[in-house]
Amino acid sequence: MRYTIDELMDFWLTPWSKTLRDLSVQLTFMDPPISGRRPDKAAPRRVRPLCLQRWVGQAIAARLAWMQAHPAHAAPRFGDASDPRWEEEALDPPQRRGLRARGDAALLEQFGVTVERLLRILYEPPKLVGDVEWTEAALRASQEIAQIYAELKRRYKAMRARAFLREELRCFVEWRRESAVSVGTRQQVIESRAP
Repeated sequence: MRYTIDELMDFWLTPWSKTLRDLSVQLTFMDPPISGRRPDKAAPRRVRPLCLQRWVGQAIAARLAWMQAHPAHAAPRFGDASDPRWEEEALDPPQRRGLRARGDAALLEQFGVTVERLLRILYEPPKLVGDVEWTEAALRASQEIAQIYAELKRRYKAMRARAFLREELRCFVEWRRESAVSVGTRQQVIESRAP
């Protein structure tokens, strides 16, 4: 199921996505497609919890600041895997079915790829890509982030799932290829936190 017009409009009108909208480089030069205010309760259920989306927005803001301070290390860490795609099928909402079969380390890596994809979406001009396509891509990434959280929450409960993702966001901000948290290290962290 694609996003409804209300879900697309709510992205531009609700407080949860304000950080993302503010980070869009192109929106600072152009006006957003619509303006106004709606309460967070109007936000799509598919992107909840909104606290996680706010943490992601804050991490992306911190990453952008870090990249400006360290331009030599500003390359995308996941390369083509995090490249925003604008084809019709790439804008379809993600499917949750495949997440249960993935290991913890693969889920955490997918989370990192998706957060980086969202950062790269914010660099694209909405008017050039198309306001609807840009908004769908941002919502799709936010939904995928929420689905990864839901799967980790199913496995480890909310508090531990949030701790895993907060740690991933911390690592995302100051990423360097030569000093990245390896998948093996992530797995050790996960195993050390397991009951």
